[in-house]
Formats: sequence, C-alpha cells, structure tokens
Amino acid sequence: MPMVLTLLVSLYKLCRFFTMSGAEQLEVPECVSQAGSWAGSSRDHRVSPGVNTDVRAALDRILPTLHRAIIHAKQAASPVELSRAITEVFQLVEEAWGMPTLGRDVAKVLCDVIRLEGGLDLLLNLLYTAELETKCQAGKLLEQILVAENRDRIARIGLGVILNLAKERDVPQLAQSVSGILEHMFKHTEETCFQLISDGGLDAILYWCRWTDPIVLRHCAMALANCAMYGGQANQRLMIEKRTAEWLFPLVFSRDDELIRLHACLAITVLATNKEIEKEVERSGTLALVEPFIASLDPEQFASEMLDSSDNSQGRTADDLQRLVPLLDSSRLEAQCIAAFYLCTEAAIKTRQKKTKVKGRLACRKQMQKGRVATTASWCLLLSNELPKYPGPQLAQHRLWGGGGKAKWCVLPLCPQIFSEIGATQSLKRIVCYSTSSTTSSLAKKVLRMIGEEVPRRILPTVPNWKACEVQTWLQQIGFNSYCQRFLDHQVDGDILLRLTEQELQKDLEMDSSITRKRFFRELTELKTFANYSTCDHSNLADWLGSIDPKFRQYTYNLLTCGINRNFLHRVTEQQLQEDCHINTGFHRVRILTAAREMLHSPITLQTAFNGTDVFISYRRSTGSQLASLLKVHLQLHGFSVFIDVEKLTAGKFEDKLTQSVLSARNFVLVLSPNALDKCMEDPECKDWVHKEIVTALNSGKNIVPVTDHFEWPDPETLPKDMRAVLKFNGIKWSHEYQEATIDKIIRFLQGRSSRDSSAGSENGLDCLSSLGQT
Repeated sequence: MPMVLTLLVSLYKLCRFFTMSGAEQLEVPECVSQAGSWAGSSRDHRVSPGVNTDVRAALDRILPTLHRAIIHAKQAASPVELSRAITEVFQLVEEAWGMPTLGRDVAKVLCDVIRLEGGLDLLLNLLYTAELETKCQAGKLLEQILVAENRDRIARIGLGVILNLAKERDVPQLAQSVSGILEHMFKHTEETCFQLISDGGLDAILYWCRWTDPIVLRHCAMALANCAMYGGQANQRLMIEKRTAEWLFPLVFSRDDELIRLHACLAITVLATNKEIEKEVERSGTLALVEPFIASLDPEQFASEMLDSSDNSQGRTADDLQRLVPLLDSSRLEAQCIAAFYLCTEAAIKTRQKKTKVKGRLACRKQMQKGRVATTASWCLLLSNELPKYPGPQLAQHRLWGGGGKAKWCVLPLCPQIFSEIGATQSLKRIVCYSTSSTTSSLAKKVLRMIGEEVPRRILPTVPNWKACEVQTWLQQIGFNSYCQRFLDHQVDGDILLRLTEQELQKDLEMDSSITRKRFFRELTELKTFANYSTCDHSNLADWLGSIDPKFRQYTYNLLTCGINRNFLHRVTEQQLQEDCHINTGFHRVRILTAAREMLHSPITLQTAFNGTDVFISYRRSTGSQLASLLKVHLQLHGFSVFIDVEKLTAGKFEDKLTQSVLSARNFVLVLSPNALDKCMEDPECKDWVHKEIVTALNSGKNIVPVTDHFEWPDPETLPKDMRAVLKFNGIKWSHEYQEATIDKIIRFLQGRSSRDSSAGSENGLDCLSSLGQT
C-alpha cells in the first residue's frame, strides 16, 4: 500500500510539471527530467587522422582533460564538485573558441564530444532541476556549445526546459545565459522559430530589450536578427505582430554598444525586405537609423575589435554569409548597405586570420620549376615538395606540375571562394556599378579588393543620354567585348540600347547564339532597372513602377517613348502595353494596370488643420538617449505618435524643422537624465539644443511633462531666466523595474491632466522650490 501511494504522488507531481497552461511548466522529455539516461562515458574519442596537424595537436592536448571533466560532472557527489567540473569544461571550450584560425574547428569537436558523452543532456537536467547558482553555471556553458548538432538535440528534447527558464524573466543571473541560448536557437529551423515565438521565447527577448545590461541586450539584438534571417516570412509576420520593429528602436538608437546597434540594424533591415510587412516596419521609425549608423563605422576597425572578442573572433560561417546575399540583391538601400558592411567585416576578419584564398592565377612554369613562392598584393602561391596529409577545412589544395613532370602542391587559404560560392561576388560588383549610395558602393569596393577581385567602374546612371562610347564601356564591363565593334559600326547610343529588340540584336548586330542573347538581355534588364530616367521622366514614372515591384522599373523607357506618363497610364489597354510598349509578361501588364486604376480611384488625402505629432521628446544625447528611445516605443505602443530627433545637427534648415516639430506637437516630454541641464546653465544666447527646445515649448504653451532618471534638480538661479519656468512642472520619476506603471502615469499627464496641476502630486521634490512664475 505505501508503494502504491508513493507511485501516485510521483505521478501527480510529474503531471503538474508536464501540463502546459499559461505560465506553467512546458513539457520536458523523460530523458532530460531523469538522471542516468545520458550516453555512456567510456567512449573513445580519438582524433581522426584526416584532421589538420595544428587542430590535431590542440585536440590531443584538450580532449583527455575534457573527458575527465565530463566524468567528474556526471559523478559529482556535491554541488562544489559539480561546479568545479562545469567550470573546467567551460574554460576548455572558451579556450578553443578563442584560438586564432583554428578555433571553430577545435571548438566544434569539443562540442560534439560533450554531446556524445552525455554532457549536453546533463546540462539540460541541471537547468530543469538544479538550484539557481547551478542553473546559471549550466546555462553559461550550454550557450557556448550550441553548434548545429547540439541545437538540433535541444530542439528535439530540451526546448521546453529553455522556454520554462525564459518565463523567469526578472532573474538577472539567468537572463544573460538564457538570452544567449535563445539567440542560438532562433538559428535552428523555421519550425523551431515558430515554437519559440508561440511559447514565449520571443516575448522574453522583447521584454529584455528594455533592460540596460549590455550582455543581455547584445544577445537580444542577435536573437532578433537570427529570428528575422532564419525564421522565414511567416515568422517575420509574427514578429511584427508582437511589435518587434518598435522594440528594435532603442537597440539601434543607443550609443552604448556598436555591436548591439549593428545586429539590431540587421534585424530591422531583414524585416523590411519582406514586402508584406514593409510598411509596418517603416512606420516604426527604426529603419531610418540604419544608413547613418553604418556610414559612421569603419569595417576594418570593427573587424579588429571583433577579433579581440572571443564571441566573434571566428567570424561567420558560409551558411551565415549566404543569408546576406538576398539583402545585397534587395531594392532597399538599407539592406544593401548593411549586407555590404557585414561582408566587408568578414573579409577583413578572414584576411587577418590568413584564411583568404588567393586569386586563381597560378605561378608561372619557371617559378614552379624553381619551387619559389609567387606573390602579388592580392594572391600568394605556396609551393612545397610534400603534401600534408590533410591541410584542414580552412585550406584548399591545387596540384601544379613543375619541371620534369613531378607533382608540386599549392596550399591556398580559403575565403574569397566562399564569397563566389554564395553568390556574393557578382552582387557586390553590381552594387559598385549601379548603387546610388556612396556608403554602400564604397563598402562593396573594399570587399572586392580584400578578396582579390577586380573592382568594376561605376556606370553612369543617366543611360538615355549615353553616347556610343559609353555603350562601348558598358559592353566591355559586362564581358561582351567581341561585339563592341558591331555596336560602334551601328552607332548604338543609350537611347537605341534601351529600345533594342531581340530581332535587331540577332540580325543587325549579328548575335546569333540564342544563349548569348539571353545573357545580354539579362544584363540589359539589370541596366534598365537601375538607370536614372530623370532627364526624360518628368512624372516620376520610374519610381512609381518601382513601388509596385522594383523590377518593373525596366519598363520605364518603353512607356516614356510611347508618350505614356503616370497621369495617362490608366487610359492604356493591356493590348497597347504588349504591342506598343513591349511588356510581354501578361501578369506584369495586369499588375501595372491594376495599380494605375487604384491610384486613379484612391481618395485624395486632404491636409488637416493639425498634422503634427502627439508627443515631442527632448533629451540630452550623452546621457538620455536610452530612456528617450524607450519612452518613444512605450508611447507608440499605446497609440501616440512621437517625434524624436535622431541627430542634433548644427544649424540651418534642420534647426527650423526641429523648432517646427516642437510647435506642432501637442505635448512636450522632457527627459531629465544626469547632468541634462548643465549645458543650459552657461548658455545665455540659447544655442544649446535642449535649451532651445525647452524655451520653444514654454513660449508656445505646450503641456510639458518632465521625466527624471537619476537627475538632481539645479538651483533655479543657475538656469537662464527664459527656461526657469520649466521647474514648475511636476515631474515623473522613471523606474526601470516598473516601466509599465511609470508609462501609465506619463499617459495620464498626456491625456488631459496638465503637469502644472499640483494636485497631480510632485514626484521630484519640486514643491519645495519657490514659485518662479512664467517668463
């Protein structure tokens, strides 16, 4: 009977743990919840004879110690012994990741061994059952070993453990490791991303976006970037529904950590390339921060800093880089810009690690016969008489034949071929030729130089005005040199080039091969898509076509030469588009005509008497940018329209625009961070931006709501007279721990109760200041 009762109690406890409802525990498989189910510990993990010599030497040194540490962890009789064993494993893995050049190869083997010897399941069990301190230690190690196979194991048996931990959002000790684990798991599959989003993983990441811990914020930014890049379009839609675009704003806006900003920029840019959610992403205001931020960075300096960081010293894998290529080919300048920057950084990292594969030019026979090392600025051939058994995954081999028919071997570091294999090289060259962004074009040129590729010349965008000589230059650049003379004999200029038909190309220009003509028209279509038609396109038809679909810009010149502009397009028939304008794809014709008729019948947006924003946020950039960006997000999520200036520029038109923004806003939120008013104290001429904004708000009678964060109120006599009246407004003390409650209080001030109303209650001790009166 006692045994039956014991079994019933145990069954009851298990059912409570395995029940999924709201914030309760998610289901955890038996192999995780029960100790003793791990793989055997007597495996013999000898180093494969096919491994690079340096990698083999490192593994021969590390693996015995790792093996012993895993056994000690599994057999630990006390928390102290367990902690010591986990620490030892962590140090070994951390050392491996930090090894120059070899790090990824060595660490990958260690991560596999930990999984095969049951260490991964042990960590999951500890995260499920252990005390907080041990959970934190286990989470820290798990974050370090989440290579692809280990992520797969977690997705199959341990996702519930991780998601249960994610529900403990307010435990700072756990947040660092759990956010790091989620960062890796968002890379696994679309299905895993969906499960993480559905069961609270994304909610936890977005919750932590309001924190100030740079480690947590870095994991959050990378997790959101991974979810956007690896999750697919359906999960991107779910991200938008959870207001991810808005929560990325404080990550991009803050100046505390450039890596946080970069990953957040990547996340928002990837989301913006999804046409279904593009407008919602744009409305968040986050996308506008991307290009100015990327333009402020030096990719080579950034690469140097990443090499000094154990988390980023190995750079990205080819699979990761492959995900950037669609951004290069996107019609959005922000996407091209950030993809070019990432590739430039990766090229710099791999070059410094001496992984850069040299150009495919081989040493001349005389050099080979003498066994010399042939070098140029962009390539190097290392000739040796003996071939190593296995040069390692980072090296490529090429057999060369020297004098006497003896085989010589050339061992070349790999990397630029990675760029070619993933399709990035041609995309980078296209950007150099056609991009209207000087920042993006400059970055693309740097990448091409680093990997030893030829940098093409920029193509003049005003193709309709090209002379015959400029057509010749373009033909040479796209590899059609053999046809240059025929084009020149017929004096083909930009106008004729844009109107060329396949029949003219075949008969008049003698391009007989149909495959060659297809290649030519592929290049011509790209030229038409990126050309600038401003000299003949007075109704901006090209951009309108591009708004339907970027590739529709190719039809601009066909329409213009038929006398069709935006205002007349709705009168055109589908037959005319096909026969006169040579738009041969029926679906394209339907989409263009549908958009033209929708434009004709869409209601005209009338200017209202008030077209300003609900809230203008004034802040001191050096100390208040993080709080200002959080306020913007919170208020937007509550339905307020918010203006926050991204950069406080010098003077001129921007000054007028900023003043007008204050005047047109209904409310003025003043962020008072540490020393926010110090520059105002010695500014009698009102040149300081914060001083200027406060005076404008006072003089126009705005509802001013001060929000303080570790701010000490100054003596009124130290401030210029024209701004002292701001001290009469009741302030609200910001609380990072209770953000929602603080926001509710701010909203009450914004929705009708004036912050001058003393009955609202002062939270900053202003009541003890003498009444100053209006100025």
